[in-house]
Amino acid sequence: MRKILSRLLAMGGLLPILALWLLPSTALAKRTAPPKVPDVTHEGIRYHAPNEDGRRAVIEAFDALTGKKLWEKTIYRKTINPLLEEDVQWVFIKEMTLKEGALIIVNERGVTYALDLKTKEVRALKPVAGK
Repeated sequence: MRKILSRLLAMGGLLPILALWLLPSTALAKRTAPPKVPDVTHEGIRYHAPNEDGRRAVIEAFDALTGKKLWEKTIYRKTINPLLEEDVQWVFIKEMTLKEGALIIVNERGVTYALDLKTKEVRALKPVAGK
């Protein structure tokens, strides 16, 4: 380490050392972009997870033919701790599938929810062992 510092000082004084020290670290980088979740279409309705806000997970329903928005439903909300960096606390939907008249929604933390498409009721599902 001493040799590296000596060479840097010889090359241009303290400026190169300060420049390296001030460069952002990849460890401090912001979170990656939210996952792009494929839409699910069922009985003429297209279900979409926009993943625009890490504080609130939403499913939007559109008429598959006209594209008209029919409704939206909040699946869960994420409470943000103001003492921590906000973006690393966001939790987005990562997967959406259809099963027995319900959308099965999995978030980045592995928590699974079921959205009943008739009643629009949301319930958290128990995690499956081994997943």
